[in-house]
Amino acid sequence: MAKDKKKDKEIKLLEDKIQEITSEKDKYLDIAQRAQADLVNYRKKVSQDNKELEDRSQRKIFMQIINVLDQINLALSSKVDSKTYKSWIDGIKSVNNNFKSLLSNYEFIELNLDKNDKFDPNIHEAISRVETDDYEEGEIVRQISPGYKHKDYLLRPILVEIAFKKEN
Repeated sequence: MAKDKKKDKEIKLLEDKIQEITSEKDKYLDIAQRAQADLVNYRKKVSQDNKELEDRSQRKIFMQIINVLDQINLALSSKVDSKTYKSWIDGIKSVNNNFKSLLSNYEFIELNLDKNDKFDPNIHEAISRVETDDYEEGEIVRQISPGYKHKDYLLRPILVEIAFKKEN
């Protein structure tokens, strides 16, 4: 009987230990689940904050573009005759310069040909060819449209016309 009491005591101690370990396991499981939920919530918040930041940035740009659109609409609504034509052209040039200035604030750069530029497929795109003896084969004859760059990323190459030699 003393043995039975001793076994009962050991069983009781082991049951208490199991209960304690189970309780501790449940506590850590709860902590892990909360941490995982916090991480999921954090990721959602960061994603939402990034989206909001992007939206705010775009709205800031749009507000500046609206000013340029207002200038364009004002120019288009004005009556142009032979007396006001020169000032109207100057106004359009001013709007164009304002727009380029606005874009440059965002590191948006217009690329144009420099004197004596050689054709470089990294920044030029030949969209037409001109048969001529005045230029060497593959040499740029003229710029058709400017290229554009944002920071170091080429958005569109400079569109050019290149020469080719007449065949005899």
